[in-house]
Amino acid sequence: MTELEKNFSAEWMQRVEKAQGIEDYTAVRLLKNIRERGGVSVARRALERDGCSENFELLKKHNQLGLSMEALIAQGEYGTLFEDDEVNQCLALLCECGYFG
Repeated sequence: MTELEKNFSAEWMQRVEKAQGIEDYTAVRLLKNIRERGGVSVARRALERDGCSENFELLKKHNQLGLSMEALIAQGEYGTLFEDDEVNQCLALLCECGYFG
């Protein structure tokens, strides 16, 4: 795992831990998966799903999309870890929800 991949995983886990204060947001399994498999691998798998996760919807409801995996991927420094279509998928979803960083 590269240093950038480690940083992505660490920052995502920090965001998830912060989001756990939001009503109904649960991420015990997510944190475990990030630790065991690495954030990039977990994120890629999540992007393969159709639609948004329940936690994304909760972040949206509470105006906290900045804590989302999608917002992290859309950041310039981490975009290089993903394919262009993956980054564009995140950007499109965030824009669709009215989040522009």
